[in-house]
Amino acid sequence: MNYSSYQIDLPEHPEAVVFVNGFLARDRAGFFWMWKNMRWIKNATIQSQGCVQVKAGICGINEVIMVSYWRSEQDLKQFFRSEPHRQMMQFVIKNPNSLCLYNETYQPWHSGKYSHEPQGMATLYAIAR
Repeated sequence: MNYSSYQIDLPEHPEAVVFVNGFLARDRAGFFWMWKNMRWIKNATIQSQGCVQVKAGICGINEVIMVSYWRSEQDLKQFFRSEPHRQMMQFVIKNPNSLCLYNETYQPWHSGKYSHEPQGMATLYAIAR
């Protein structure tokens, strides 16, 4: 296998954050809502100011995870106050037992390793030379 790998130059105190957001359907209503809205949620997230990339994955028939990369924690917090996020949460308010939601926020401590085109944090920071 012949490919080049690289790392990125992270500032001493990076502003960027990674947001991990999981959806686990607990009943039929949660299952159908999750699959009906997953593409919309991904698109609404990537269109939000400060979001540079969203990756979505299927963990199982009743679980989906999304990882989004944000320029700053403030941009992520602004998304939480947005109309699309409010719309997403309406289902949870009306059906509090239908979904198990979990989320975590991370800041990078050091560069990961990348190959080929930039993905994730490499879309935010320059390539180390």
